[in-house]
Amino acid sequence: MRYINFEVMIIAFVALSFLWTLFKIIRVRMLGVEVNAFITRLEEHETTDADGIPSEYYEVYVRYQTKDGRTVNTSLANSTAFLNVGDLVRIKYIPGQEDYPVLA
Repeated sequence: MRYINFEVMIIAFVALSFLWTLFKIIRVRMLGVEVNAFITRLEEHETTDADGIPSEYYEVYVRYQTKDGRTVNTSLANSTAFLNVGDLVRIKYIPGQEDYPVLA
């Protein structure tokens, strides 16, 4: 019985983390300011699933200028698209939370 409670807590934590991230992405897409950004770097990462099968993903870094003229260098929150260094993309960000942009 004790193991079930621990497993339920882990599942609930993962589910809440996923929902929080999804909420943040949807919020930025709905309320965000849209600007151009340049892909400055791709960082390759490898993960292993529960069966021990490895998979790779790329963290995409962008540089963009906010509407008030500040330059921001950060990674994209939703980098599922196939992008290359030097590509120009449209992103959205929330003013005051510029380190969490998403693809527009």
